[in-house]
Amino acid sequence: MKSVVLLLVFLMGLAACSRKPKGTSPDRVTSGPDGKWHLDDKPWSGKHIDKFPDGKTSFEGELVDGLEHGVWTWYFESGNTKSRMVFELGVQNGNETIYYDNAGNTRKLVKTWKRGDFVESYQWQEDGTPILPKPQLDTGTVRAMP
Repeated sequence: MKSVVLLLVFLMGLAACSRKPKGTSPDRVTSGPDGKWHLDDKPWSGKHIDKFPDGKTSFEGELVDGLEHGVWTWYFESGNTKSRMVFELGVQNGNETIYYDNAGNTRKLVKTWKRGDFVESYQWQEDGTPILPKPQLDTGTVRAMP
């Protein structure tokens, strides 16, 4: 019985820590020296939403222990989607899609990432016509292998 009560207390505390407190002012949110998002100087877990001055959402995404995780979305002031990125604990892993701010909110660019490494990209003109991919230049960057 005692272990069940402790488990419930632990789960309630975990749930409370994963929610953005109401009225979170921007001065409580920082990017720490460890590269993580912090709320009141502690790594933040939960949904993070930022707003334009008019109250519309400017970006939103989930944080796990202060790191971006899952789909993050940025918006134009018009309300159209500006870009979407997929993260796994702070590392880009999946498609990054950038959009035009037009009536159809059409794709402009898609970059594919695998565990933080750029794989390939595709581009479109505003009318949806594909732009042939250009060869990527080797920057000479060497990445450590896991």
